[in-house]
Amino acid sequence: MNMKIPFGKIPYVYPIPITLLGANVNGKPNYATIGDLGLMGINPALVCVSSHRDHYTNVGILENGTFSLNFPTTAMLAASDYCGVVSGREADKGALFENFYGELGTAPMIRACPVSLECRVLQEFSVQHRQMFLAEVHCAYVDEACLVEKDGKKQIADLTRLDPILYALDNRYYAIGQPIGMGYSEAKKFIREKP
Repeated sequence: MNMKIPFGKIPYVYPIPITLLGANVNGKPNYATIGDLGLMGINPALVCVSSHRDHYTNVGILENGTFSLNFPTTAMLAASDYCGVVSGREADKGALFENFYGELGTAPMIRACPVSLECRVLQEFSVQHRQMFLAEVHCAYVDEACLVEKDGKKQIADLTRLDPILYALDNRYYAIGQPIGMGYSEAKKFIREKP
């Protein structure tokens, strides 16, 4: 058996979904590429994002109390990477995409992304240079091409249809692989196999 070795204070959580964090800044849509986000609960629907306090997008989040999370496809890799390299102070990143707004009216979303979450900030706090936004998902918007009907209800077909960009701390982007099982079902095999 291989030994585990200390690797330092590295938050090696993987994979990291690449997300375009959207906010209106001075009345214009702006997007920043982030991976520092997390699902904080399903009911209520909560998310948390962490952004460097100097990021231009934070200005719009604080101004409006709203933001969006947009999950780009692998075909959007170059534009997504660009949004993480160039500041909205220097470039009109909203012009890169076809934008739309939901019920809140102040959280710009990207039509080309298969999933966009319109979020309302519940709490803002800082840890060192990181500004955190705990938010409730007001509404999720899903491209109809990614939906199937099952038992009379619409649901997302599968992750391969969403085609997300994944990032790892080796500084590389990845695409997802094939499904390997079903949630809450694989345990049945384990239970049967135990003596």
